Amino acid sequence: MFKKSERLSKVEFSHYFKTGKRYHSKYVTVIIDQHPTRKMAVIASKKVAKSAVRRNLLRRRVYAFLREELVSEGFVGVCIVILKPNFNSLSRKATYEELKKQLIK
Repeated sequence: MFKKSERLSKVEFSHYFKTGKRYHSKYVTVIIDQHPTRKMAVIASKKVAKSAVRRNLLRRRVYAFLREELVSEGFVGVCIVILKPNFNSLSRKATYEELKKQLIK
């Protein structure tokens, strides 16, 4: 989880969800936009996993990846990661590879 100052509020989320540049894959959709500071959000709906425990696990994995890769590179801007139902079937290693492939674009 990121600090509260690095997370999107509901109003900011709605704005960037509509206006951001989208990148789609079989497992995730990534929305990126310009912002003077770093703002992150990860969305995992009930379609991804029925169990809240499983959704939170997937969300934590994505947040860990974002912290390792984007923050270490000095990323500045808005990044929203939306998980798709197929994402639940990925292993931890495959999760990192898929996210890396999408965020490098």
